[in-house]
Amino acid sequence: MNQSEIFENEFPKINRKIKPVSDTQLKQFGLSKNNIGFVNTLEELFKTPPNIIIADCVRNIGFVQNFFKEQNLLKKKKYIMGLGTFQQLHYDMERKTKILKPSSIKFKDLYRPYKGQNLSHKTLLVSRTGGVGDLIAIQPNLIYLKKKYPTCKINFACGPQYKAMIDTWDCVDNILDLPFLLQHFTTADYHAFFEGVVERCKQAEKENFYNLFSKWLGLDLPDNLLLPKQKAKIDKVEKCKEILNKWGLKEKGFLIFQLRASSPIRCPSPEVWINLIRGLVKRGYKILLTDNPKQADAIDRFISRIGDKENVFNFCRYSKSLDYTIALAELASVGVCTDSALIHICASVGTPIFGLYGPFPARVRLSTYKNVDWCEVNTDCSPCFLHGHTPCKKAQEIKSMYSPCYDSIDIVECMDKIEFLAKGN
Repeated sequence: MNQSEIFENEFPKINRKIKPVSDTQLKQFGLSKNNIGFVNTLEELFKTPPNIIIADCVRNIGFVQNFFKEQNLLKKKKYIMGLGTFQQLHYDMERKTKILKPSSIKFKDLYRPYKGQNLSHKTLLVSRTGGVGDLIAIQPNLIYLKKKYPTCKINFACGPQYKAMIDTWDCVDNILDLPFLLQHFTTADYHAFFEGVVERCKQAEKENFYNLFSKWLGLDLPDNLLLPKQKAKIDKVEKCKEILNKWGLKEKGFLIFQLRASSPIRCPSPEVWINLIRGLVKRGYKILLTDNPKQADAIDRFISRIGDKENVFNFCRYSKSLDYTIALAELASVGVCTDSALIHICASVGTPIFGLYGPFPARVRLSTYKNVDWCEVNTDCSPCFLHGHTPCKKAQEIKSMYSPCYDSIDIVECMDKIEFLAKGN
C-alpha cells in the first residue's frame, strides 16, 4: 500500500484556487513583507504588528473550518482574522467575486498588547490561530491571571473545533470562534495575540514554547506554574469506560497512540509506527489508536497492516469531539505520539507521555512537563525547525508524505522508555 493511502484527508488541503494577497492589500492592512519574515528574539517580534487584520465583509459567506462546522460571515460586518484566513476567503475565483476587503481601520491602530498590566475589572481578549498544543500552552498563564485578578474577564478566540476543550477551563469566561466580530476586539481593554511567537521567532528553536508564551504576556512564570491542568467531563469518561469494557480494556491498562500531527513534517511513516506497535504488543501491551472520526476507515486499514486486531483497537469512530480525547487520555497509562495534540492533552490530565521528535528538539516542547520522555531523530538535517503543511524537501525527493528523518529513531530505545513510564504509573 502506498504511504499516501494510509490516512484519508490527512492534512489540511484547500480544494479551490486562491487569489494571493497583493502588496497593495498588505499596505492597506498596515503590513508589509517584512512582517512575514523571521526575527531572532521576542523583543524584535514586539516591534512589528502581528499578521492579524481587520476585514470588511462585502457579501455573506458560509465556510467550513478544518472540516468541523459551517461558519458564516455577514455582509457589512467587520471581522478580525489572520492574514492566512483572509487569503483563503477574500475572493471567489469561480464566480470572480470579492468577498472580503481590507477595512479602513487598521489592526495595529487598535491593538493594545497585554504585557503584565493590572487586570482588575478589565477584559483581556486572548487569540491564537494554532492547534491544541499552542492553546494548552497558553492556559497556565490564564490560570495565574485569573487567580491574581479574580475580577478580570478573559475572552478566548480560537478555531471552533477547540471549544469543547476550552469550555472546561475555569480561567476563561467566554469563547469566540475565529474569525470574530470587531466589536469583541474594541471592547477589550487588552489583547494577547500569539501570532509569530513560535513560527516566526528563532528564539523558539532554543526555548520551550511555554516559557515563550509566558514572556510574551510579560509574566515569565517559573516552570512549576507552567503546568496545564484539565479535567475530563464525567459523562465522557463514563462513555469511554463503556467502550473500553466492551473491548476488555481496563483503566490505565492500555497505551493511547496518535499517529499524526497536523503537519506532515512532524509525522513518522506508517512503517515506523508499525514496528513500534508490534514490538510493544510482543511485550504484552494493549494499544488504542485515536484520531478524529474521519480517519476511522484509514486506521482500520492501518490495523490490518499490523495484523493484530486482538491487541490494537480503533477509537476514532467514538472520538466525536476533543472532550472524548481528554477523557480517554485521562484513562490511559501512557500517551505515545509525535509532536501532536494528544501529547499535550495527556500532560494536562497528568498521564505520562512519550514523544517521537524530528523537526524540533523535544525539549522546546516537553521540558516543562512531568512524567515525560522522548526519542529524537539522528540525521544531518535535524532539527530543521520547519513549519507548514508541505512535506520537507527530503520527503518530496522520495515522493513521501512523511519526514524520512524519523526512520533513524531507535525503536528498541523507544519501547524501553515507554515501558519505564508505564510501569511507573
